[in-house]
Amino acid sequence: MRGGSGPVLVFGFGTLVVLIALTGLGAYRRGQQIQSELASLHELDRNVTASLHALEADIHLSGIFVRDYLLDPSHLTADLHRRELLEIRRRTEQRLRELGASAGKEDSAAFHRLLVEIDSYWDSLEPVFNWTPQQKMSLGSVFLRRQVLPRRDAVLALAGEIQKLNQAGLARQRQRLRRSEQAYRRYLSAMLAITVSLGLLVAALSILRIHRLEGETRSQQRRTEQAEHELRRLSQQLVQAQEAERKSLSRELHDQVGQMLTALRMELGSLGSLRDSPQDFERHLREAKTLAEQTLAAVRDLATGLRPAMLDDLGLGPALEWQARDFARRSGIPVTVEIDGSLEGLPESHRTCVFRIVQEALTNCARHARAQNIRVAVHGGPEKLSLMVQDDGVGLAPREAGGRGLGLLGIQERVRELGGSMTIRSQAQRGTLLQVEIPTPREVVS
Repeated sequence: MRGGSGPVLVFGFGTLVVLIALTGLGAYRRGQQIQSELASLHELDRNVTASLHALEADIHLSGIFVRDYLLDPSHLTADLHRRELLEIRRRTEQRLRELGASAGKEDSAAFHRLLVEIDSYWDSLEPVFNWTPQQKMSLGSVFLRRQVLPRRDAVLALAGEIQKLNQAGLARQRQRLRRSEQAYRRYLSAMLAITVSLGLLVAALSILRIHRLEGETRSQQRRTEQAEHELRRLSQQLVQAQEAERKSLSRELHDQVGQMLTALRMELGSLGSLRDSPQDFERHLREAKTLAEQTLAAVRDLATGLRPAMLDDLGLGPALEWQARDFARRSGIPVTVEIDGSLEGLPESHRTCVFRIVQEALTNCARHARAQNIRVAVHGGPEKLSLMVQDDGVGLAPREAGGRGLGLLGIQERVRELGGSMTIRSQAQRGTLLQVEIPTPREVVS
């Protein structure tokens, strides 16, 4: 999740939004389609039913007109009844064309029979209008009973059959629409399940990521508070170290250099009263010279402790060897120095860093390690400088190894400033090993 959750969550939320939009658009379009098909189906049913009812009404009306014509003894009304029947026939043919346009394949055979029967019905009525009043009186009743009524009933029966076929077709269409609605519901259910699942997945990833970020935030806050506490502690140690160093310098200057200068002043003051005694004058003069030399040596030792001149004059190797001899003289702990490779051409910052690291490491050995032997090894390579300080003392306590003091922290900061690395290995009663590696850019000698 580290570094990659943002794009994943954006992709997940984007996919979820797109899926919801597509589902809604598809649902809207499919709903509109089903609604349109259902409306068309109802409209077709209404039109077919209305046309069939109008057709049946026209057939009944035509029978009534024929009956009235046959019962009318006058021959003058023949043209009137014929025009009325022709108008009814025209309306009937118009409705038949409308029915033909809306009839399905299942209704085609019945519709064709209806057309034949209606044509036969209308053709059978044509001779009636040429009859004389006597023929109407003698043949009308038989004609109605044998010709008109049977054909009318046949037409009405076919209209009823077409009505049933239309209703059956409508039932099939409704069944198809129900299947479409069921498929539509299944589609909605599937899309809803996918959307909910994806939403739950995105929500789970978001919750997991937020929980992890909160944990990292709390951990970072604890590290920040710990670092702040450590910084305050180290600042206090730094102030204490500075005060201790100033106190040590003040004591050295007052107790050693100051006393020597006081004694020298007294010796020089007594020389004026010893001019008549050459032997005493010579003895006090020698003592004054000795005090001056001792004072100069004390000042030189202080200056060397602050920064040895040989580090700049003779180089890193002789400075480390002098430091080891001086430490062994003062502490009584033998120090072995091994120098391998070339240390020439190192920048001043690298020489100072290595010298101070060895100085601090030896000081820590004298204060805490209770070591019997110390080994210092320096290897100067073309790309890096390696330093190792090893003792056979009591080792570092777990608290000291985890929370480093001001000395080790100073070493670490010096190494880090030069782009190097520091490693400490320690075992109880088996000593401590300090390893440092620093990149070595060479100084350009002009």
